[in-house]
Amino acid sequence: MTSPAAGSRYHLLPLTGHPPTAAARLVRAVRSGATTPTVLVDVTAAGDLDVEALGALARLSMLLRSTGGGVVLVGAGPVARQLTARTGTAWLLPAHRDVEAAVAALPASGRPWTVTGLAPDCSSALPRPAEGD
Repeated sequence: MTSPAAGSRYHLLPLTGHPPTAAARLVRAVRSGATTPTVLVDVTAAGDLDVEALGALARLSMLLRSTGGGVVLVGAGPVARQLTARTGTAWLLPAHRDVEAAVAALPASGRPWTVTGLAPDCSSALPRPAEGD
């Protein structure tokens, strides 16, 4: 889930508040400030994830996968896990009980993995989305 250029860094971002709104906000933040394509999304503080929130995160995961990364859910409860299984997005949004388990599941080729913040100056390393995305 990483490329040699990305090193062994990941973003750890919380999803808080109303899940669809929070997911859309998080997607915008990643698109404008990601410096590495691997994003761990901590959903423990969010309410139950719904199809709209999972859809936004799945689309982000597809974008990140095109650059060698992806989205990993941290702290997803049974409802979120069942929803990803039913919607067929579990492969795009792997879920782990905590950050340590999520980091341990990342590919070994870039270890040790370290957390990094989003770029404050909007100098994203990710490709710009197509018009209308």
